[in-house]
Amino acid sequence: MPNPFNPSFGKRPVHFYGRQDTTRTIVSSVGDLNDPWRTTLITGVRGSGKTALLSDIRMNLRGEDVIALYVVPNEAMLDSVLVGLYRQLPKTVPGALPELKSISFNPGVAVSFEKNTKLPYFTGTFSFQIMEMMDFCMKHGKHIVFLIDEAQKHTGDMRVFISTYQDLIMREYSVSMVLAGLPSVVSDILNDDVLTFLRRAKQIDLENIELMTVGHEFRKTFLGADSTLTDEVVSRAAACTCGYPYLIQLVGYYLWEEMTANSGRDTQSGACPDVLEEVLFKSKAELFRNVHKLVFANLSNKDREFVFAMSEDDEASSVSAIGDRMQEKKNCISLYRDRLISTGVVKPCGHGLLCFNYPYMKEFLSYKKQELL
Repeated sequence: MPNPFNPSFGKRPVHFYGRQDTTRTIVSSVGDLNDPWRTTLITGVRGSGKTALLSDIRMNLRGEDVIALYVVPNEAMLDSVLVGLYRQLPKTVPGALPELKSISFNPGVAVSFEKNTKLPYFTGTFSFQIMEMMDFCMKHGKHIVFLIDEAQKHTGDMRVFISTYQDLIMREYSVSMVLAGLPSVVSDILNDDVLTFLRRAKQIDLENIELMTVGHEFRKTFLGADSTLTDEVVSRAAACTCGYPYLIQLVGYYLWEEMTANSGRDTQSGACPDVLEEVLFKSKAELFRNVHKLVFANLSNKDREFVFAMSEDDEASSVSAIGDRMQEKKNCISLYRDRLISTGVVKPCGHGLLCFNYPYMKEFLSYKKQELL
């Protein structure tokens, strides 16, 4: 059997669990203009499964009356929305729309259509063009769901799109939007003076999956009749994921590889702990390279000093103790603390206490200290 786990980014893994309730809630809101989940904001740290969740929502948006448009914001976001929507409409009702003639990737964003060779072209702003398409959708009973992944802050296209989406809502077009991004990015969008209406949207912060759920799913996957793994090793492997979605895929992937490599061997006698050690080593190496390294690179020098001070504690860190180690005033420590919480690097875990949001961050910082010496 092929490996059912997929630790690569940007794709819904086969073993995707812990988010079913979120998917059902959003999918069931489609078409109901009064449902508060019609506009949903999803936040989560790197590796929390935002893209996988959007993919899962998209897969479950079945039906001829629904068009799910997946958009990754970039320099030509508005063009991507128009072209992406246009490409899906003819598949729904062939020949119902004019043929796409040309696209201009200019700041003004002009799209030209041609109904036939005898009719003139017409062009317009993004708002005009999208409403032309919305009118068509309304006539044919179509509901449009915009799935915006990796939302970017401070972009003109993002402001235009969200402002236009608000206008579509006010005009009672049948549209929905699910926007996903890092906590700091979504916070920046919500604080934009032009986009304040989004503060009334439903918000979901993707937390880690319950370990009980991970353990249950791991046992179902790995403890088959021909498994070379023991229940103890599988349970320990599930616990090592800390419920962090990306690490679930990493550990699952490498554990499956080890299991298939050892198929037919007598590994029940005691070799399995060594297997788990190898799996965890490989998983951490990828976690550090693909997540922790990027998170650390985006920290300021003072933020780095702050997290290094935190890493000295075995458990949760006291904010006052961090201040003493950094020899900084209380107001400065509060500034660094708030900034790291807003970016999702750390989180409060008690009165005056902080802990890391990413698993094995202290271990990564220990390696990083050695590099900097």
